[in-house]
Amino acid sequence: MLIIKDSMILIHLAKMQILTDSCRHFGNVLIPTKVYEETVINGKKNGHPDSIIIEQAVTDNLIKIKGVKNKKKVDELRIFGLHLGEAEAVVLYFQEIAHFLATDDDTCRKNRIILGINIIGSPAIVIMLFRNALITRNKALDCISSLETIGWFDIEVINEMKQQIEKR
Repeated sequence: MLIIKDSMILIHLAKMQILTDSCRHFGNVLIPTKVYEETVINGKKNGHPDSIIIEQAVTDNLIKIKGVKNKKKVDELRIFGLHLGEAEAVVLYFQEIAHFLATDDDTCRKNRIILGINIIGSPAIVIMLFRNALITRNKALDCISSLETIGWFDIEVINEMKQQIEKR
C-alpha cells in the first residue's frame, strides 16, 4: 500500500514513537523533498528531537524521498491555503497514485473532498496499529496522551480514540 506523508504527520508519529511501526504497516511510504527539508534539515537546525527519528526512518529506507514533477500544480494548490510541504505532498499523492495522504493538516482535511484525496490522520493510524496488534493497548493509550499534550485534536477525537481502545 502506497502512502504519502506530510510534515505534521511525521512529527506527530515521531513524537508518539510509532513512526517506524506506521511505516512498516503501510510498507511503501513516500515524502516529497520539501517535507524532508522541513522535518529533517530545518528540524535538526532548530534542535527538534523528532527530526532525528524521521531521519533514521529515511536512513533505514522505511521512508523514501521523491521529488514532485509538476511544480506548477504545487503553486496552484497553494491557493487552497496549503503550505509548500503539504502542497508537494498532495501533488506527490496524485503523481504516484497513492492510496492515502497521511496528514494532520487542517487545510488538507477541510479541502479533501474538493481535492479528491483519501486522507488518514494520526488518530486513525494509532487505532489501526492497535487493531492490527502492532502496538499494545498501553502504547495506544500513551499515544493518545501524547496527542492530548500536542493539543492538535479536539477533545471529542481524543475521547473517541479512548473508547475505540477500551472496547477491544
